[in-house]
Amino acid sequence: MPTTITINERTKERLSDYKFGDWTFDDVLNMLMNKVSIEDVSAEHIKEHYRRLADFKGISKEEFKSRIKASSGS
Repeated sequence: MPTTITINERTKERLSDYKFGDWTFDDVLNMLMNKVSIEDVSAEHIKEHYRRLADFKGISKEEFKSRIKASSGS
């Protein structure tokens, strides 16, 4: 059953460049997904997660509680 997805115009133009003959966008997306494994995509997400963690500057528990109180108006 067909569904609708939202993409910007530039993405649609790029996808159109991959269409051959009577291929549909579904065909194009499946072809591209077959070329890149989900493990490779997941690995990139994990790398980004660890990069963000390395840059993370936490706050103390007391500071956190103080901010929560201030934002709730208590």
